Amino acid sequence: MSADDTTLTLQKTFEQINLNSNESDVEQKLVVPLLHLLGYNSEDWQSQVVILQSKVDFVVGKPNSAFINTPYLVIEVKAPTKKIAHNVWQINNYLRRTGAVLGLLTNGYDFRIFCYCDEKITTILEYSQLELINKYQIFHQILSKKTCSHLISTFHKNQELVRIRFLNLISQSLQTEEKNKTDFIPTQKTNQEKNIEKQIKQESKSMIITVFNNKGGVGKTTTTINLAAALSKLGKKVLLIDIDAQANLTTGLGIDPLDDIEYKGKKDVTHLLLEPRTKLADTIIKTSWGDVELDLVPSHIRLSKMESELNRTIDSDRLLAKKLKRHDYDFVLIDPPPSFGKVNSISLMASSAILIPTQLSAYAIRALEYVLDRIYEIEQLKDEPLPILGIAVSMYDQKSSSYNKSMETKLFDILGKSDDSNKVELFPEDSWIPRLNIVSICQDKGYPIYQGEFDDRLQAKEKEAAQKVLERYTNLAGYLIKNTKVGELQNNGLV
Repeated sequence: MSADDTTLTLQKTFEQINLNSNESDVEQKLVVPLLHLLGYNSEDWQSQVVILQSKVDFVVGKPNSAFINTPYLVIEVKAPTKKIAHNVWQINNYLRRTGAVLGLLTNGYDFRIFCYCDEKITTILEYSQLELINKYQIFHQILSKKTCSHLISTFHKNQELVRIRFLNLISQSLQTEEKNKTDFIPTQKTNQEKNIEKQIKQESKSMIITVFNNKGGVGKTTTTINLAAALSKLGKKVLLIDIDAQANLTTGLGIDPLDDIEYKGKKDVTHLLLEPRTKLADTIIKTSWGDVELDLVPSHIRLSKMESELNRTIDSDRLLAKKLKRHDYDFVLIDPPPSFGKVNSISLMASSAILIPTQLSAYAIRALEYVLDRIYEIEQLKDEPLPILGIAVSMYDQKSSSYNKSMETKLFDILGKSDDSNKVELFPEDSWIPRLNIVSICQDKGYPIYQGEFDDRLQAKEKEAAQKVLERYTNLAGYLIKNTKVGELQNNGLV
């Protein structure tokens, strides 16, 4: 079929559905013809396949080989009125359960292709109808039966080679056991190589950011947790420091300050600040959810009793800064209490930049004036700039557009009064976190919003809501990475 014929066929296929179409219409009038166009026949796929308690709409390219028992492609279809971004959790679930190589999520108007490899799921392309028509050659190259058959054949050959290699290793190990033990062991890097890598990391990148607002109830801790998880998903190594005696960040990551820290004799942020010999590594607790890994310096209620001792300590404002001189993290996010107390100063003095969370509400926006004044005071103590990376909106009421607009105007009025207003930006609206129950549900359960898709106790609607919020946090993380421009900040002496 020529390129013109393909374009015409796609256009006619897309005309078969509209915004009034249902999910079944998209399946039969669009997906099935598309599969035929990709070279598959009806024997190459199964529809409405039961996966545990769910049904995946299409399983494509499931081979008969005894060596390969996973499909090439799974397809999840939604009605045209549904946003596919809110159903990523579903296609992810099917990919993990079937072990399929690729996943396609579509509502007939938008198309998103995922790849499942090494226990990770990655979006490899997103097309609208028009983009799919214009770039169909790429779409076809990825999803066609020809590619599917080639991959399965390659898998089969490689598995045969693996079997032969494994049998040879067994044979060799029986003959000369000691000699061949190392064949099964990955080559280890020398300590010198590890130290060089660590030094390069320390010299090349690092951002220490305080998530700062003296106004409580603006989603500061929630923003810190989920922004950190999104940064981790984007491949960044992240450390969280809870320097609030209420320990909400600690409990929000599933760590109990009594059971997991005090009763087990572990150190927390109080020890880090007040014990000269306690190193950063001595206080870190590692947490993980799938491919999200976050390191945490936990807090404890005892921190509230240490204010006077901190005040008596020489150069106490720089206690945390000294402990953070050497580390190998891309981002360190500090969560201080909503106040202007001593630990708040300690946090800001250790920081290379600030992120300000806020609600679009009168009191929260009014508080920004005091936040900006406080940052200016710290800059005088540090004798160097303390850049504000941006203002992040949380608990955003999507139904109150006119009120939100008025609050946004008020926010910029306050920023306009500051001498440094040109440095402060509001993060784009696609990163504003909506007011949804799922946000507090996940934090109460002790995990980032990302983990919601894996929680079988959540209903489908809750998982869709979690996916919506996760999309916003991912956007926020992307903007943060772009705004930090770590190399540029280093050249200016800010990191």
